Formats: sequence, structure tokens, C-alpha cells
Amino acid sequence: MSSLYIGVMSGTSRDNLDGCIVDFTKRFKIHKTLTIPFSENYKTSKSYDFISEEINEKTIYLVSKIIEESNFTKKDIKAIAFSGQTISHNTKSSLQAGSPEYISDKLSMEVISDFRNEDIRRGGLGAPLIPEFHNYIFGEQNKSKLIVNIGGIANGTHLIGKKVKLASDLGPGNCLMDFVMINKNLGNFDLDGNLASMGSLNNVLYKKISEPFNDLPYPRADDISIYTDKIKQIDLDAFGTEELLRTLAEITAMKINDFYLACQKPEEVFIHGGGAKNKFLMHLLESKIEKTVKTTNEYIPIEYVEAAAFAFLAHSERGVSFK
Repeated sequence: MSSLYIGVMSGTSRDNLDGCIVDFTKRFKIHKTLTIPFSENYKTSKSYDFISEEINEKTIYLVSKIIEESNFTKKDIKAIAFSGQTISHNTKSSLQAGSPEYISDKLSMEVISDFRNEDIRRGGLGAPLIPEFHNYIFGEQNKSKLIVNIGGIANGTHLIGKKVKLASDLGPGNCLMDFVMINKNLGNFDLDGNLASMGSLNNVLYKKISEPFNDLPYPRADDISIYTDKIKQIDLDAFGTEELLRTLAEITAMKINDFYLACQKPEEVFIHGGGAKNKFLMHLLESKIEKTVKTTNEYIPIEYVEAAAFAFLAHSERGVSFK
């Protein structure tokens, strides 16, 4: 029986659709990766129907294209691990846009999905979903490690040896910085954190925006609205773009640092997700934790950790099968 899976992932930032062919036959191996863009309005759309149709069709295209560009055929692939697009999430239920049934029918392939609700049914929080994959890849005897995913939301896994000690959502990742860029009509993100690097920290604004999630406990699974509701009430035109982005980068870095301290300062810190490309944010994070911060690129490209993680969840039978 095949141990090849195609992991497909769109995170809360909704920047792109990432996919990879993952092999679990003997040892973990990524054979092929592919990223495709969404339509222009996908990132900011509030239409469930539009989001569902978009992620369905883009997933079908990505899977077809990645197989075409590989040395495999459909028959070689055990299943597609389809994350869906998170619309809302709490510890009782998770709403994902996209139809695994439709994708399975169109591609004539098994699709494994509904991972978050399956995790809730098993007694979990539904997020973050990738701690066991972090352990599978990074767990090492007699080592303490922190693996942080900086997507729209930042989440972290604390590993001690080959065990997950603590895993939780931590705070906003890129979502607040991206919100400012979009609302200032400056694009979808601050490239390399260049604008943030030119700004000054506004402590009053910092306290106001971070107040709703300052004292939340670990572990937890956050809906993105807990981060964005407060900033939506602020007149962004009253502040300079650089000042806003510098302040929001500080919030992201501090929330990761808070978790680092709660985990008793693990020996090694690894970052993946879109935030790992933000050079200013990475520099800011290193200054907070006073330690070299590594990306996961030595193990898995930062863009594909989550897609590979969903393939791992499918391989581990942590989702629902549609075929």
C-alpha cells in the first residue's frame, strides 16, 4: 500500500496555497513542492461561497499540476490531505471552507480532511494541529526545543526529548501587520519588515491592541478575531504606517517571547511560516529571547511545514476520509 500523500495547506493569512508530495514509506521525504496564488480578492473576502469555490478549484489545480510535474501518477498517491480554509474556530467546533467530497469526485482520489473537528472529537482543541509532526521531525533525546509557526496566527510547540510538553496558539503572527498593509493600500505584507524597521514603538497603541489577549492561558486555540477586533476599532490614518507596523511587530515578538519564557527557555528555537521571511521580525525576536533563532529550512522549507504536517496527520489517520 502506498505511503505517498499530497499535503495541501492554506493558513489564516490566505496568502497562497502550498502543496507537497510526502513519502512515509521508509523515512520522511518530500519529493515535490508547489505553491500557487489565490485570486486577488481571496485574502480579504468574507464570502463563504467564494472562499469555498476558490480553495476547491485551486486545490484541484495544484494536485493535478504537482502530480504532472513529478514522477508519480494518481495511482501512486494514497490520499490528498486537505486542510480547508479556516473561517471560524473555537474549542467546540471549527468551520472550514472547501468541500473534500467535491475535490475527491473531481480528481477521483481519496481526500482526508476535517482534521480540526476530528481533533476536537478526540478531546483536543482543534488547534494547533501540528505539534505531533513537530515532534516527529524535531524531537531529539536530551534536547529541549521550541518550534514556532508564524502564520496569520503564531503557535508553538515545546518539545522535551521526544515528547510534546506544551503546544498552544501564542498570539498574532502576521495577521495584524498584514491588516495594516492592506488597509493602507500598500500590498498584502511588509516585505522583509522594511517599513516596520523604520518605525518607532508606540507603547500606548501596543497596550490598547494587545489588551484582549495579554493574559490568556496556555494551551489554547484562538479564533483570529480575538486579535483583529481591537485594531478594527482604531483609526489607522491617525498613525504613521511605520509606527503601526513597528508596534505590531513588537506584539508578535513579545507573545512568542512570553511562550519561550513559559517553556523555561528551551535550548533551541526554530521558526517556520511566512513570518520567518520577515527579517526585521526575526531580528526583533532574537533580541527578545537573546538567542540565535533558526528557520526549519535545514529540515523542511519554511513554506511547506504545515502542508507536510497535514500529510502526516492523514498518514496517522487523524482526519476523515472522503472518497
